[in-house]
Amino acid sequence: MPAWPEKMYIDGKWVDGRSETNWTITNPATREPLAEIALANASDVDLAVTAARRAFDKGEWPRLDPLQRGRLLYKLAERIRESAEDLAMTDTLNIGKPIRDTLGFDIPCGADVIESYAGLPDKIAGHSYGGLPDNVTMQFREPMGVIAAIVPWNYPMTNAAIKLAPILACGNTVVLKPSEVSPLSALMLAKMAEEVGFPPGVINVIHGTGAEAGTALVKHPGINKIAFTGRYETGAQLMEAAKDGMKGVLLELGGKTPSVVFPDAPLDHVVNGVITGIFCHLGQICVAGSRLLVHESQHDELLERIIAKAQSLKQGDPTDPEMHLGCLATPTHCGFVRSRVEQAKQEGARLVLSGDISDDPLDCFYPPTIFDQVSPDMAVAKEEVFGPVLSVMTFKTEEEAIRIANDSDFGLMANIWSTDGTRALRVARELQAGRISINGGGYLRPNVPIYGYKKSGFGAELGFIEAAHEFCNSKSVIYSLATEKSPWPE
Repeated sequence: MPAWPEKMYIDGKWVDGRSETNWTITNPATREPLAEIALANASDVDLAVTAARRAFDKGEWPRLDPLQRGRLLYKLAERIRESAEDLAMTDTLNIGKPIRDTLGFDIPCGADVIESYAGLPDKIAGHSYGGLPDNVTMQFREPMGVIAAIVPWNYPMTNAAIKLAPILACGNTVVLKPSEVSPLSALMLAKMAEEVGFPPGVINVIHGTGAEAGTALVKHPGINKIAFTGRYETGAQLMEAAKDGMKGVLLELGGKTPSVVFPDAPLDHVVNGVITGIFCHLGQICVAGSRLLVHESQHDELLERIIAKAQSLKQGDPTDPEMHLGCLATPTHCGFVRSRVEQAKQEGARLVLSGDISDDPLDCFYPPTIFDQVSPDMAVAKEEVFGPVLSVMTFKTEEEAIRIANDSDFGLMANIWSTDGTRALRVARELQAGRISINGGGYLRPNVPIYGYKKSGFGAELGFIEAAHEFCNSKSVIYSLATEKSPWPE
């Protein structure tokens, strides 16, 4: 079993929580305890923000040669790769995600993100604007300050990397709050940053509940901006709290991704794409393709093939490399998914794929589930389940497909399947989503920003130019070259 820190990391030191309250981290697959961590209270939050504030206001990090900041980020990426197996096993044990996914994607992706941003610091630039003959006008970009980064439990290490990389590349300091469910790999990441030479106070990691530690963090006057990934409801509460001090906010919230399949779509690719999109990590992904919109002429064949493929997936011990599916992250979340499935049944959706479901409320294993004959007004078609539940709907025309796809309060991502490039791009222009994948082109890349429409949030996650906008302040400097000033009044 990997070794991980169990204390908080503040100002370059490993410290106990002042609340003296501990939280047991549990393996959801076996129900065995993994670690006892200290929960942060408002006093711990203040200690962490104060350290980050001091490191920004008086420390070397924002004043460091940008190339040196980049070198440290690059070293951190390499350190992650060296520890990939331990990090992957940590997240697998912590949240029940199959080791084939954490080792095959999550950890390499986190390293890639940090390595990619290692090249950004010396390329953040302002502008020179044309003006009057006796003026030079310049725009400067400068680090923003102390950023509160709050991440969920579904991709523990990857989410931490996605937040830290652009924040640090732009010269800011950070207080990272991972979910209390899954803080272990974030703590390992802090230890690696310490080992490669990040100055004290630049990275601080606290763990605690959203109600206590999260609220104290977003309300703290020492915070300049909040970068949050999580539920819409929490994001709305966070925006309210951010009004105190007029803090900047970046929100990446929930999704209800439609996968629109047109009659000319390559069905072999569609089947694999749909299966991956909804059942990878048991649908605990904000961009999970939970709504399948298929042309009525293809419905029967496509649904039959998807069911057959889903039935071939192996579910069991997440540490077994042969398993495609593990378990849901917590018993509480598993209970939520169960309630959504029961609601869909009551609303009249036809259950066409399920599996053995334990009566044990602590059992986190939940099988792939497919509902057919779902209508757009059903809760399962409108509300985020965040589980392995696929809702199948049909359409007759392109216009109807667009209407159904956009009939959602969320707009994080949408998938289009068609070999007609003109139609695919035409539909992409009409869909209300911040990220569009055509024929499975939805792989996460650090240089490609992720946006949200509607209740899926606002601001840009990732992207290089976008990161400079999100995590730098801008100022205009107007330099007069005139040697004599016009008197006022004459």
